[in-house]
Amino acid sequence: MTDVEAAFSSPYFEVTVTGQGPNVILVPGLASNAAVWNGTVATLEDSYTLHVVQVSGFGGAPANGNADNDNILDDLSIDLARYTRSLENAPIIVGHSLGGLVTLKTALQDDAHLNAVVIVDVLPFFSVLMDETATADSIRPVSAIMKATLLAQPEAEFEASQDAALASLVKDDADRALALDWSMQSDRAVMAQAMSEVLVTDLRSEIANIKVPTTVIFARDDNIPNMARNETFYRDLYAPLADGTVIGVDDALHFIMLDQPDAFHTALRAAIQ
Repeated sequence: MTDVEAAFSSPYFEVTVTGQGPNVILVPGLASNAAVWNGTVATLEDSYTLHVVQVSGFGGAPANGNADNDNILDDLSIDLARYTRSLENAPIIVGHSLGGLVTLKTALQDDAHLNAVVIVDVLPFFSVLMDETATADSIRPVSAIMKATLLAQPEAEFEASQDAALASLVKDDADRALALDWSMQSDRAVMAQAMSEVLVTDLRSEIANIKVPTTVIFARDDNIPNMARNETFYRDLYAPLADGTVIGVDDALHFIMLDQPDAFHTALRAAIQ
């Protein structure tokens, strides 16, 4: 355990620190275990100090402070900002999916101690992918229904629906099985609440206030429905960033770091060097 790990504690996540060099924080997405970053850690640990986040309640981790929490994304971002202040040298935060929204929220806090941020395959308002005219208010009833449905599903039905969803999110069968296992090991209530928060989180009007360089890496693949429209969303919705770069990675679905690790790590190195 490092001095940072010993000094810092949060009920919303734990951090494992490896490697040496500039600080990079890695935040996983909905229901993902921190192991989703294993390939990234192996690739970068010779050059960077990697702070790998395990969200409480995801991927087999105890729910801790995220149990019965109605503000999971906000609490994650507040404590991530606190974690950045515990580091002597300002880190770069890399967030995938839900972790990307948390990263944006962290970067919007005035007291965050950051060098740059990297957002992996998430828009500042996810729900436009379901309804181009969506607002946080219009999507709130949908969010509530989806949360209730997720909580009510029997285990076998939940597993089947997760497996079907992951078929469009990750290419390799072994990787998909791993992601499914993380979903099954996640605390269902924490997962459902976090998902419902993602659906109503709209940061489109706020991201212009992010003061650090921001790189957005998105998946580009012929198997992704409405790919041309989605790419337009990525370029248009992130256009307000004061210092933003948007990069597409070809032949990858949502879990870019698993589908195209070499291309992903090339893009990531360019963003954090």
